[in-house]
Amino acid sequence: MRKITQELKDKIIAEYKTGASKNQLSIKYDVSVGFVYNLCKDVEQNLKELVKTEVAIKTELAKLNEKEVKAFHEVVEERTKHLIYFQNIALANQRKANELLEMADTIKDVEAHSRITARNKETVLGKEANTIINNTNAQQNQTKLTIVRKDLKDE
Repeated sequence: MRKITQELKDKIIAEYKTGASKNQLSIKYDVSVGFVYNLCKDVEQNLKELVKTEVAIKTELAKLNEKEVKAFHEVVEERTKHLIYFQNIALANQRKANELLEMADTIKDVEAHSRITARNKETVLGKEANTIINNTNAQQNQTKLTIVRKDLKDE
């Protein structure tokens, strides 16, 4: 049995989140299965799908030549850098807008804050798709109104 430190606990929890089984972790880190069960009792394996995705990406990249792999990594790095930059700017912008909202005197200030918040939300979370539902099966009775303007005559 191994000495249990906080670092060891953190490693076990981190690996469990990636989808490792409790039995595998107990063998790998030379601790009891009961200890791993108690440690990971309320921990969700939220990185499991991310690991599967990364494995699939690396498997596909293994089929490509070296130049294509390098180009792929450069594009991903560039896009990630830009995404993180704009997310950080949007969050800083939102903090400033929240500070200004505290001093808002008019409804125009509140509306401006609302617009800023909406833009920042789109920057961080992405735009939501606009869904338009057209009901073509509905019976469409259109009533036409005709307005006739008559001139007033002086008597």
